[in-house]
Amino acid sequence: MMAPHKTWDKTHLDKIQAILDKSAKNAGPEVARVFARDDWRFNAEQFMEFWQNTHWCTVASVGPKGQPHLAVIHAYFQPDGRLTMRMFSNSLRAKDFQSNNRVALNKNADGAVATVYGRARVVPGSEAVRQGSESVEVEIEISSIYAMKPKRD
Repeated sequence: MMAPHKTWDKTHLDKIQAILDKSAKNAGPEVARVFARDDWRFNAEQFMEFWQNTHWCTVASVGPKGQPHLAVIHAYFQPDGRLTMRMFSNSLRAKDFQSNNRVALNKNADGAVATVYGRARVVPGSEAVRQGSESVEVEIEISSIYAMKPKRD
């Protein structure tokens, strides 16, 4: 088992583990066949290590007419346990979140996979100018996590 990152306290790891366990318990049969196996799935510490060390992720949002939008972005857990990402204020995702805040994020590397589902909200007062454009911080309220190890029997 991987050691917890020095900034991940037990409360945060317990919260992530509870989400992982609930997600595995509530998974449909096909998702459970892959992501709910105890010998394949990450525990909270392994998930956090993987998520923080895999820099890019794909984020999916839903447009006003139900159309999917994908983008590659950075999303990290902050030391206080919040999952956040920054995006340009006028991006498709930022516009999507105004009408439908459902979001999915996916990271994969070397055979390991993690998908996070939740609801996005712009953090008030987080506006900043980057690369000549305004960006905002978006926080994800996590509803489920499916994550599996890179090496499976």
